[in-house]
Amino acid sequence: MAKRKPTRSVNKTTLLVMGEGEHDKAFLSHMKGIYHERRSGSKVTLDFSSGGSPHDIIKDTVKKSRHVDYDQKFILMDSDVPVKQQDIKAADDSGISILYSKPLCLEGMLLSILAQNIPNTAQKCKSALHPQLSDNPALSKSYEPLLAKPVLDETSHATIVKLRSLLGVKQKK
Repeated sequence: MAKRKPTRSVNKTTLLVMGEGEHDKAFLSHMKGIYHERRSGSKVTLDFSSGGSPHDIIKDTVKKSRHVDYDQKFILMDSDVPVKQQDIKAADDSGISILYSKPLCLEGMLLSILAQNIPNTAQKCKSALHPQLSDNPALSKSYEPLLAKPVLDETSHATIVKLRSLLGVKQKK
């Protein structure tokens, strides 16, 4: 009888990062493509909620992560609509951390990283950023070359710094 090789068990850190919508997921995929190393020992799952209120997004994330034992769970959420304290508590109780796209929304945050004028509404931010992208904002490739690695490496925006860290880049202390 042939001896069986023992199966290798690799303990991976599992991470869920939820975007508020498909544009958020596309940008997160762009960042994952830049920063995540396949052999890093971590498994990153990206997903998105179908928008709505912060309550709906948190509820959707709790539901989507309920049956998977992620080590860490995050939501990239716009900051133009205040999150109620009970929703923050629901996220905390489920082990979900909220990362805010500031100012206003994902597009406002990206305009600020590019040192461009930030309009006063989320819709105007979208109208300002989307024509600068190389394709549909729901596609991760659209964020290159406007938000290439050197641009993302240089920013000190707290949310981008945290995402770089989560996706695999060790930050200098």
